[in-house]
Amino acid sequence: MPERPGELPLLPQPGHNTARSALTCRYRCGDACSHEAPNRSLNPCLGDVIHRALSRRGTLKGAAVLAVAAGAGLGAAPATAAAAGPAAPARHGRPPRGLGFEPVAPNTADAVIVPEGFSQQVVIRWGDPVLSRAPRFDPLRQSAAAQSRQFGYNCDYMALLDSPCGRDHQLLVVNHEYTDEEIMFFGYDPAAPTREQVETAWAAHGMTVLLVRADRRSGRLWPVAGDSHNRRITATTPFRITGPAAGSEFLRTGADPTGTLVLGTLNNCGGGVTPWGTVLSGEENFNQYFANASAVTDPVARQRLARYGLPSGSSRRKWERFDDRFDIAEEPSEPNRHGWIVEIDPYDPDSVPRKRTALGRHRAFSARSCRPGLRACPRRWTLPGLPGRADRPGRPGRPGRARCGSRCGGG
Repeated sequence: MPERPGELPLLPQPGHNTARSALTCRYRCGDACSHEAPNRSLNPCLGDVIHRALSRRGTLKGAAVLAVAAGAGLGAAPATAAAAGPAAPARHGRPPRGLGFEPVAPNTADAVIVPEGFSQQVVIRWGDPVLSRAPRFDPLRQSAAAQSRQFGYNCDYMALLDSPCGRDHQLLVVNHEYTDEEIMFFGYDPAAPTREQVETAWAAHGMTVLLVRADRRSGRLWPVAGDSHNRRITATTPFRITGPAAGSEFLRTGADPTGTLVLGTLNNCGGGVTPWGTVLSGEENFNQYFANASAVTDPVARQRLARYGLPSGSSRRKWERFDDRFDIAEEPSEPNRHGWIVEIDPYDPDSVPRKRTALGRHRAFSARSCRPGLRACPRRWTLPGLPGRADRPGRPGRPGRARCGSRCGGG
C-alpha cells in the first residue's frame, strides 16, 4: 500500500525475482510463478518435450559432424582451414517487409524510442471516450457507468481491420487483459474494495472496438469517439457458449440453468483475425478472479478445480463479496465458463460474442487463425480447431460487401 495518498507502488518490491514489476505479476496472473504447478498430470510438460527434442537434435548433429571429420582425416583440417583463409560472412536473405531497420540500441531513457525513419503516436488512452455520452476521464471520480463507455485498461493485443467506411477509416480492436486496482484508484484498500471500485474494474476488462480515422501515408490514427461501430465488451457483457461443452452440466449455474449464456470475458490475452473478419481472443489466468474452492467437498470436483489453480480462500480482488458468481461455494460451475477462446464480430456492434469451446481450454491462451482452418494456440501449442465458415466468405479482416452497412459516420 502507498504510504501517502497519491503514491503508487511502481518500483520492484523485495523478494520479487522476475523482470516484471511485482504489481504486474500480482494482478495479471495472480503471482502464478510463485505457486506450485497446479496441473498434476503425469504427461510431460511442453518445455520438457522441446528440451528433449533440441537435445536429441544436437546429439545427432554432433555425431554427424564427427563422422564427416573422421572420414576426411582430422590431421588435414588445420591446413585446409589455413589455406582457405577467413571464412566469408554468412549470406542471409532480405529481411521481411517492414523489418529492414536499424534496431534501437539498449538504453535507460524514460521515453519511447523508435528506429530512425519511424514515429510513435498515442492513439487512445485508458479512460478516453469510446461510446457516445462518455464523460471526460476523471481519475478521482471513476464509476462503472463511465468506464463502460470509456477505453479500458491494460492492452496487449491489437487488430487493425479494413473499415466499411472507406480507405480513410479503419476498425481498431483492442483487448483489456486485467486491471491493477492499486494503480487505478487513489486510496485503494486491497482488503476492503468498494462496490464502485469493483464494478469499475469489471467495466475496465474485456475488449474495445473503435473506428479510427487513418492517414494511410503517415500511418497516424485518430479515434472517432461515439461512432456507431464502436463497442465496449466488459466482464458483464452476455456471451453465447457454443461447441461441444455448450449446455454441459458442468457449465450450468443458478443464473444460467441452460449452460449456454455467460456474463463477461476475463484476462483476454493474445488474439487473431479470422478469414471471415471476426476477432479471436484467448482468456487466460481466469482462476485468480474466483474464491473459496476449498468449499467444494466432492473429491473429483475439487481435483478439477485444483488443476486450474483456483484459490482455496478469498481472491485478491475480493469480487466474490459483490457477485456470487465469483464465489465457488455459491456457484461451483462458474469457473468452468471461463478460460476459452472468445470470438467477436467487430463489424456488428449488436452481435452476441461467443465462447468457442470446440477450440479447447487452457489457462494460458493465445489465439490465431490460419488458412484453410483456424487454430487455438495455448502459448506455443497448436490445437486443431474450427474450419473456415463458407457462409461468411472474405479475406482476413476484409468484410464482404453485404456486411458494409450504413453505420459509417453514425456518431
